[in-house]
Amino acid sequence: MTTPNPEDPQTRRSTRAAQHERPVVNTPEPPKDASVAELEADLERTRRELGETVGALAGKLDVKEQAREQVQVAKSRLVEQRDEAREHVAAYLTDARGRVTDERGRPTRNAWLGVTAAGAVATVVAICWPRR
Repeated sequence: MTTPNPEDPQTRRSTRAAQHERPVVNTPEPPKDASVAELEADLERTRRELGETVGALAGKLDVKEQAREQVQVAKSRLVEQRDEAREHVAAYLTDARGRVTDERGRPTRNAWLGVTAAGAVATVVAICWPRR
């Protein structure tokens, strides 16, 4: 069995719906000869369950809150991607710096060859570029 992808819109929708849904509990009615205290407790429990149900329905119908939630998800995803890109660039630059410098931080022969080759290519391009 595969793990659901949290980035999948369908998975997010079903997860969000599951968070708002309350399990339906069928509690028996109080007996006909119940005391006033038992009836009041049953009435309070029914009111509490009704309040939870209304709250869940209000959450499902709150378009602004759903939009805010989507914006937060997008922001967190962008921040995560930005951090990953920074780490990748830092690792690449460290590797590149290690390839063109020696242990004392001075350019190696390969670095000088690369700079010379880049200069030669720039010179050829500048000479051969059509002038208007």
